[in-house]
Amino acid sequence: MNSPTRAALGVLVLAVGLAGCGEYAPPVASAQQECERRGGVWRSAAETCERASGGGGY
Repeated sequence: MNSPTRAALGVLVLAVGLAGCGEYAPPVASAQQECERRGGVWRSAAETCERASGGGGY
């Protein structure tokens, strides 16, 4: 193989390898999932998260 062909093949292998990496990326939690995981209530109409105020009366 000549040098330009070898370089093109190398770039192709690199591109294919990097394209496959996205498949193994960890999932990103949505704002709603993060809100509910932390004990809040998601309000979809306003797209906000409501959390109870602490208080913690003994």
